[in-house]
Amino acid sequence: MKSQACVLGVLLVLVSMVGHALPMSVFVVHCEPTRANPIMWLELVDLVSQADQYQIPLSIYFTAQWAEMILQDEAKLETLDAWLAAGHEIGCHHHGYWGTKERGSTWDGYTNSPIDSLDPEDRGRFLGTMEAYMEILNALPGERRSGCMGGGVAADVIDHPCQLEYSTQGHSLDDVAVVPSAVQRNLCVIKEIGHGLILGQQRGALQDLYLSSTDEIVFGANGHVYNYADFPMVFIEWFRFLHEMDESGTFRGTVSSVLDGWESED
Repeated sequence: MKSQACVLGVLLVLVSMVGHALPMSVFVVHCEPTRANPIMWLELVDLVSQADQYQIPLSIYFTAQWAEMILQDEAKLETLDAWLAAGHEIGCHHHGYWGTKERGSTWDGYTNSPIDSLDPEDRGRFLGTMEAYMEILNALPGERRSGCMGGGVAADVIDHPCQLEYSTQGHSLDDVAVVPSAVQRNLCVIKEIGHGLILGQQRGALQDLYLSSTDEIVFGANGHVYNYADFPMVFIEWFRFLHEMDESGTFRGTVSSVLDGWESED
């Protein structure tokens, strides 16, 4: 009873600060296929360490290239075990073929699209279907339940593995604060939220949006490991802000832990 009273006291203080209950927040880390190298690994280790200082559970989304690098090193696998034990999540990140063509970014080599539908100059970069992709990701410690899989482009929807019951999408501030919804990806119905890049937002915009958001939404922010390497204080300041707003950590979690208990209206 005493612990419940303490939690209630924290909630009342927070509500009095912002005038309403806080939104649940998640922070997703994208590990890009072209940045799977020892230097970026060390940056990721530092990023997780900073998040731990502020009790920020991370949803760390690996591409197959990162997973392959980690699987070759027992020390890295032990680090992942420690991250999972600390409350972080290991999920999936995929650069779908058609979305990368549209955005001018780099395809990760995996797709369920027929090879003869790809541009001739890209066919030699094909590494396998999404079944092969998931075999690599599933070899990592823990369970794969969520990911950012490039489903924002219709032609890439067939790449979503039904094993992943939760999905994140989005880049802009408009994608940050949304109500979780049930969507169809490939042949499966999953629960999806948005997230927006922590960089590129007008200074203070994320904080202002967080303070004006209610507990009806999930507040999703994300960043890349290379973003942290270039601008670590942007991440640290956001982590510090979340911690100051919610020292108990009641209103934040991983994508899967937050959505596990979310009752969708869809």
